[in-house]
Amino acid sequence: MRKLLFILLGCALLLPQLKAQRVGLVLSGGGAKGLTHIGVIRALEESGIPIDYVTGTSMGAVIGSLYAMGYSPDDMVELISSEEFKRWYTGQVEADYMYFFKKNRNTPEFINIRMSVKDSVRIKTQFIPTSVVNPIQMNLAFLQKFSQATALSQGNFNNLFVPFRCVASDVYNKEAMVLKGGDLGDAVRASMSFPFVFKPIVVDSVLAYDGGIYNNFPVDVMQKDFNPEVVLGSIVARNPEAPQLDNLMSQIDNMVMQKSNYSLPDSLGIALQFRFDDIGLLDMGRIDELQEIGYKETMRKIDDIKKRINRRVDPEAVALKRMLFKSKLPELRFRNIYIDGANEQQQSYIRREFKAINNDDFSFEELKRAYFRLLSGNMIQEIIPHAVYDPASGLYDLHLNVQIQDNLMIRIGGNISTTNANQIYLGATYQNLNYYAKELSFDGQLGRVYNNAQITGRIDLPTKIPTSYRLIASITSFDYYKNDKLFSRDYNPVFNSSDEYFLKGFMALPFLSTKRAEFSFGIAKLSDKYYQTRIIDFENDRQDRSIYKLFGGSVGIMSNTLNSKQYATGGYQESLVAQVYSGKEYYRPGSTDKKQERVNQQHSWLQIGYKREQYHTLAKKFVLGWQADALYSSRNFSQNYTATMMQAGTFSPTAHSKLIYNEAFRANQYFAAGIKPIFLLSDMLQFRTELYGFFPVFPINKRPDDKPYYGRSFSKAEFIGESSLVFTLPFGQVSAFVNYYSSPKKDWNVGLSIGWQLFNYRFLE
Repeated sequence: MRKLLFILLGCALLLPQLKAQRVGLVLSGGGAKGLTHIGVIRALEESGIPIDYVTGTSMGAVIGSLYAMGYSPDDMVELISSEEFKRWYTGQVEADYMYFFKKNRNTPEFINIRMSVKDSVRIKTQFIPTSVVNPIQMNLAFLQKFSQATALSQGNFNNLFVPFRCVASDVYNKEAMVLKGGDLGDAVRASMSFPFVFKPIVVDSVLAYDGGIYNNFPVDVMQKDFNPEVVLGSIVARNPEAPQLDNLMSQIDNMVMQKSNYSLPDSLGIALQFRFDDIGLLDMGRIDELQEIGYKETMRKIDDIKKRINRRVDPEAVALKRMLFKSKLPELRFRNIYIDGANEQQQSYIRREFKAINNDDFSFEELKRAYFRLLSGNMIQEIIPHAVYDPASGLYDLHLNVQIQDNLMIRIGGNISTTNANQIYLGATYQNLNYYAKELSFDGQLGRVYNNAQITGRIDLPTKIPTSYRLIASITSFDYYKNDKLFSRDYNPVFNSSDEYFLKGFMALPFLSTKRAEFSFGIAKLSDKYYQTRIIDFENDRQDRSIYKLFGGSVGIMSNTLNSKQYATGGYQESLVAQVYSGKEYYRPGSTDKKQERVNQQHSWLQIGYKREQYHTLAKKFVLGWQADALYSSRNFSQNYTATMMQAGTFSPTAHSKLIYNEAFRANQYFAAGIKPIFLLSDMLQFRTELYGFFPVFPINKRPDDKPYYGRSFSKAEFIGESSLVFTLPFGQVSAFVNYYSSPKKDWNVGLSIGWQLFNYRFLE
């Protein structure tokens, strides 16, 4: 009798659950418009409407997965509003993780041609990136955010806080993929990999793309896998309209996206439909506006929803259940490392970056730093990390799918300009990664003013304190010449040239997290040719010539986190370099020197230079940059004024100033500073103004006999002003500029440039 009573009591307790309505929530794709789903979920939770299952596609999969692994609406808003999330979809690396130690100097290429020449020649050309968003951040972020939920659910999406499904696309077999288990991060990543924007990934040996291609509103998946009594749908997308001739995105949409069924019959449930015409794919910054729209529309229909769903859940009970689920998430800590895509020697090199030689466990923070260190050089193209939980140890095994960079790279680029800045650039690099990294590079530039050929050999050793060794052989020439000016009538033409030949060795060590300490020693021959008169017979006159044979070295600390090779709008660049040199000057007079005396002179000097350039975002569309330079040199005067000025320190903060010879901005000791107000007209277009002041500590003046002397301290000051409109393209920048120099008078310049204007190493930096 007692046994029968227990059975009846159990049935009585189970009966409400057996009769309770089970509710499924289906979230459509739609890019940033999918942030509306957060407001829908908030309204449902506040109203006590249960969410027993979730399915989603693309952005719907992102929001659905976050909810399924225990994120509240507030948690989702906080995450998506964060700078961390912004880095996911922009691919930018935060300054603290930029490993400058392994960075090479920027080169002005338009196009990279990569080749593998080990077993067979394989050519891969990279002109425009294969995806708009660099996956470097996303690969790591998905491990961080989804690995713990994958571990707790044991790879079964039914075991999450809320059972979950998402949809990706198998474009080879032209069908949708329903993902119900495995790595949760991989499933979501595949579901949101919109072609040309996000790089696809391999899931179960299939290259998976955005689920919206074949099924952007997976009601059928919800019915088949969960069969709830009521389905609620949140729809923020619609089928693409007819392609427009002048709209590339509409053409891509029509080529890629198949028509989806966005209907939800009344017999199945209730659909919440949203229409947006002005929300871009990556407009994540509009989260507050979008989730508010979702909340208000859901609350407007909440009475209809309550009539359809009579079951209620206490929001506090949901919060408690969520907290309990999240408390069980295993801590993200790693021990064993397994590497695919690299040989045994390369694996040894990679393991050293993780400091995992002694099988010690390490944190996600240590993983993150090692990950960005490995990707900061040229040897590894991509790392896709996965965390696999080991319940026995309570730690994760780290699995790294590594793609080693092809070992031969050819670079072609330069600068096309209406000024003297026209350059053709050709570079080539052969690299090899084994127990240590080796690199041999050639860089050459050919132009009207600047010409250079440089060969660099480099070896990086993964010792306890990593070290890098470089040997550089270089030939450089600057042929200065002023064309007729558009606005100026009073100017002094310049017919000077400088040649430089040097061999220089470097040893570098990492300093703090974003800096590099560098030591160098080298020998050089510098040759300056010039006239000391304005009256020149080009057929008969010979230039004076000053030759310097020097040796010496330097020690410096430097860093660079700027977000662009030129015309940066974020980050900073800093260098502090002390140099000591000694050598001999050989003066060879030309035909215009009346004394016609050859003179040899010994030089030894100390030179210390400091530079910092930094940018601060003060408003959404406004950035303020600034720059400060200082130079001290104890160098003696050369044989005459012109020779002295050609070897003096130069302040050249703009692209145009780097290719002109202007004595007003040269001195052995100076301070200089500038500000750069920048207006961000769009993600690709900026308007910037740059204002600089130049203050020689002791200006170098000229005596009647062409001998130099120091003038009174701070008796001169010069300035440069420039305004430019800059348009950024995937392969370079287009800039239209106008500038003004305080000396010589009325020195206005205008120009248009396409590409990059960058220079190789100099002997005296």
